[in-house]
Amino acid sequence: MNQRFLNWSGIVLAAILFLAVNIVAGTTLRGSRLDLTDSGLFTLSEGTRNILGELPEPVTLRLYYSSTLAEGQPQIRNHANRVLGMLEEFQALAGGNIRLEVIDPEPFSEAEDRAVDAGLRGVPVGQGGETFYFGLVGENLTDDRQTIGFFTPERDRFLEYDLTRLVWSLAHPDKPKLTIITSLPLEFGPGGIQAAMRGQSQAYAILEPLRQSFEVTVPVQQWTAIDPDTDLLLVAHARRLTEAQLFQIDQFIMRGGKAVFLTDPLSEAAARQPGPGGAPNPGDPQDSLLPRLFDAWGIHVEAGKVVGDRTYATRVGLGGGNRRQSVDYVAWLRAHDAALNAADPVTADLSLPMLLASVGHVTRDADSPLTLTPLVTSSADSQLFDADTLRFRPDPEQMLASFAPDEATYVLAARLQGPVKSAFTAVPEGVEGELKAASDGPVNLIVVADADLIDDGFWVNRQQFLGQQVIQQTSSNAAFLLNALENLSGSSDLIGLRGRGESNRPFTVIEDLRREAEQRYLAEEQALTAKLSETEAKLAELQSKAGEGAGQLLSAEETEAIQSFQDEVLATRRELRAVQLGLRKDIEQLEYNLKLLNIGLVPALVCVLAGILALWRRARRRRSQNLGEA
Repeated sequence: MNQRFLNWSGIVLAAILFLAVNIVAGTTLRGSRLDLTDSGLFTLSEGTRNILGELPEPVTLRLYYSSTLAEGQPQIRNHANRVLGMLEEFQALAGGNIRLEVIDPEPFSEAEDRAVDAGLRGVPVGQGGETFYFGLVGENLTDDRQTIGFFTPERDRFLEYDLTRLVWSLAHPDKPKLTIITSLPLEFGPGGIQAAMRGQSQAYAILEPLRQSFEVTVPVQQWTAIDPDTDLLLVAHARRLTEAQLFQIDQFIMRGGKAVFLTDPLSEAAARQPGPGGAPNPGDPQDSLLPRLFDAWGIHVEAGKVVGDRTYATRVGLGGGNRRQSVDYVAWLRAHDAALNAADPVTADLSLPMLLASVGHVTRDADSPLTLTPLVTSSADSQLFDADTLRFRPDPEQMLASFAPDEATYVLAARLQGPVKSAFTAVPEGVEGELKAASDGPVNLIVVADADLIDDGFWVNRQQFLGQQVIQQTSSNAAFLLNALENLSGSSDLIGLRGRGESNRPFTVIEDLRREAEQRYLAEEQALTAKLSETEAKLAELQSKAGEGAGQLLSAEETEAIQSFQDEVLATRRELRAVQLGLRKDIEQLEYNLKLLNIGLVPALVCVLAGILALWRRARRRRSQNLGEA
């Protein structure tokens, strides 16, 4: 009787203790998390915590999430839980300055109308054509609005950056002031001021998106001081700067200013500009490498050298008429995929390749305190060319034929952070102000060894449609520059954020096998295409002989050779199918093994362990009984 009472009492006390622990944990540990992921996926960075802790005014965040339509979609629900969890953590860390609302915009409701009015993107789902919403609208006290149109799982690693950027923009709604120092005729176009005087000027297309995001100032060539209200500096192919102008740029950086430098060992756009006499000077090196500043800061863009890359070469047309042909031009690089840093928000989400023309490469001194993070790199199939090779009638065919890779990768664009010392030891004569000998904390710079990327010819097509000019982007050059400037225009805490790991962890072994299959298939396909081209050329030659009126017929040897080659083509195609089928079987076998491991083996091991534990407990009970009887 006493034993039964004690057993029931223990059960009741355990239940009470369980409820008490949950109540205490729910009140005292609310929002606490233990992040055991290898990349700290669910831990907010120190920069985000600083920004949230210093919000100057309240911000309202409205998450529009069609939770009803997400039923039966585990991937979407998991991603939604991650977004909501991070927003709740933002709210907890903001000290009451973030108000979070979660809204389910049901079809044909006022909530759906508000989501559409805010510019959120809906996705049709289901057979009924319902629209699924999963976006964020943020507003501050002055009704400034920032939105994330749709939270895509593909951008999962930048979730913290995107949310922090949105909150920071609402807390600082005024447009940053951007000063552009350049020798390019941005406001007049390729024809320069001479074209403007003839009424034929057309400003660079890059100015329009820059003015949408920034308050832009382009000082005249003889400028003597940088506007003290400048938040951000864009130095774009600035040539022949005076000592006083270099000093102003140096001191802007020393005072904590942020800058993007577009330098170039050979600017093709600038080389086309008319000189003082009205005609371009082909002997002008057209470089803008700023050695006076860069050498002192411990960074360099090598003079007189451009990077050629066979992997990222751009296909260009040569010749004219019937003799027109295409060839890979190794001096024009279409940087995509592996060339771009997928872990940096500046280059991670570019929808098109970048087009870089006669680009140089960025390096840093071994003893430099700066940290260099590559943003754009060449492939290992690269070679350095003398800039003179491109200055006087470049020959793409000859460059390709003589190409000899260095088996090295080159940094074409980089982010540089760290403390630096001034390039000056004294204030230049005639300049007012005091010298700051070292930077106020770490500097934040982005250096690109190509200035042609902002030239219209390398990123945009202008077309006329119904009397209106339509601008069509052909590369991500403008998107890259805007990303870089917007990233630097935030606080230093925001700049420090990087892409985190992805919550969706793919089977990399399967992906590697699939990639191997595609590469092998592509190699076989290219070999087969080459053989078919040879066949077509030979057939065309034989047919031309037969068509010259001489009544020539194909010889038995020629007919036999053609038949033999056709048989070889069929055999190669069969081999192709066999290779692809064999590799597909490898992938399917691996997938089957993984499913067996997850679905069958793990539960089986649990059952075995449970059985062993049951037998051990039974043996222990028997031993206890035997000891009691003894």
